[in-house]
This record gives sequence, C-alpha cells and structure tokens, in this order.
Amino acid sequence: MPIYRFSPIESKEKLIEAVRYVVEKTSTLSEKIVGKSFPITHLTIFAHSQDEYENLVEIQDKLGKFYNENNGPRVTLHEPITIGKDHITHLRIRKPDPERSQVGCSDFETDYESFKRQYLSSHPNNLRLIERPAYEMIEFFDPAFDVLAYVVSKPI
Repeated sequence: MPIYRFSPIESKEKLIEAVRYVVEKTSTLSEKIVGKSFPITHLTIFAHSQDEYENLVEIQDKLGKFYNENNGPRVTLHEPITIGKDHITHLRIRKPDPERSQVGCSDFETDYESFKRQYLSSHPNNLRLIERPAYEMIEFFDPAFDVLAYVVSKPI
C-alpha cells in the first residue's frame, strides 16, 4: 500500500480526482469540527516527491495562468473545477515537505474575524491559530483525516 493516498499523481485526471477528494474531505472535516461547511475556491495539492512536484506543476501550467507563489505555484484556473456547490478557481501545488503527508488542503471562504470569535476557543483540539508576519490563519486538523483546511485573515 502506498504511503500517500494518490501519490504519485501522474495525470490531469488523477489531479482532478485528488482535488475532488480534498474538497469532499475538508468539507466533512469542517462539519465534524464546527458543525457546518464553508465555500471553497482555493485549494492546494501536496506533492510528496520532487518528481511528482515537477510533473504536477507541468499539468497545472496547462490548467491555468500563474497567480502567485507560496510554497509552490498557484494558478487561476482557465475553467473552474466544480465539485458540488464549490467552484475551485485557484489551484496550488505545494513543494514536497516531509511534514505534509496529507493529500492537500483547502481555504474556506468565510469572515475571518467572526469565525475566530465564534469557533477558535471552543474547539482547541481541532483548530489552531497560526500567526504569520502579514496575516494569520486558523487550521482545521484531525488525525483521522489526511487533509487540512484553513480560514485565512486575508488573501495570500
């Protein structure tokens, strides 16, 4: 059995399958932790080797236009990937990181300050505050899930 679900991802079809999986599992994760789900437009797939990363970046380059870089390139998709009510418009491929064994993560669209006030302190076992110099984010995590999710204070 492979160490990482989906890896290595070697085709556009497998990448889309991984995107679908991350949307579904992060929504389930959110439902489990705070009792509701949030819209998803930005999603990241984690590469688990340099070869997989380089292949995924090639696939990603055909799907969209470069948007920005943050631990890997992010593109604005030429055509959004629609999964249920979610329309993924931005896709990032994260550089390999031995600390990131998950399939990927999503950023939930919601008012950051309201979310922070309502949920952060009441779910300390599954939500953690991460402070960066220019922004902060709240991470959803559960060891039973191979995905992560975030609510970010401002777009990154």
